[in-house]
Amino acid sequence: MDTRTGTTLATNSLNPILSSEIIRAILAEPPRNSAAIQAELLFLDGYYIFHRRDKRLPAADLYKCVSPSALRAAFSYEPIDTGWMQLNIVRYGTGSMGTYVIKFIPSATHLLNCDEIGTLKILLPAMVFIGIEKKYWVWAIKGKTFDPKAIAFHAPLPNIYNSGQICWGVNEPPDASPQSIESAWNLFISSLFTSHLTTGKSKSHPIDVRQQLLKLHEQGNRSTYPASDLMPIGNKRSVDTLVQEILDERN
Repeated sequence: MDTRTGTTLATNSLNPILSSEIIRAILAEPPRNSAAIQAELLFLDGYYIFHRRDKRLPAADLYKCVSPSALRAAFSYEPIDTGWMQLNIVRYGTGSMGTYVIKFIPSATHLLNCDEIGTLKILLPAMVFIGIEKKYWVWAIKGKTFDPKAIAFHAPLPNIYNSGQICWGVNEPPDASPQSIESAWNLFISSLFTSHLTTGKSKSHPIDVRQQLLKLHEQGNRSTYPASDLMPIGNKRSVDTLVQEILDERN
């Protein structure tokens, strides 16, 4: 004889309404004797188990290990299409922390608006630019190509915290996405660089990195930014390590 509790699941135009019988069955110790509960997902340490009853055999319970990727596919009904992505995007992902995008900025000459010092024409080193929602970080690296294992250095610019996180001031950056990351970078590099957060960015000018930028501007065109002047972040931490720390903290 079937002793499972008979329950009902009423619905309206917006949300399902759980009856008191179903709520009691959900709160009860397993196995839950309710015909309305057809399946459940069990969260274990590092993996998942999908449990369901066989409709052809009411007394049969079936269990199956499920991977996180399979769960995501099962519960995702909207297709993901990033559209045309910007050049030099080296990593992109989504998660509980939101969307994150990492862009590699090759070494290039920029016009920097350095407040009272004036506009400086500088060949900056290669940069790694990372955005998560409306927060952004930037680091310098040596070399011409991107390497996640490369040592990260402080970008030789003001208005950047010791972690590499950008202080935007009155500017409002866009939410990070493959489509907006270029606009976010252009907003940053064209912004007004002030006397805020100028220390610890240059070996030759540890108090105010702008003095190093002014010196380079006055020297004229250079083939490369002097790599020997860059200051490492912490104990020579890699780009990969810093990115993972940010993602772990956001999670």
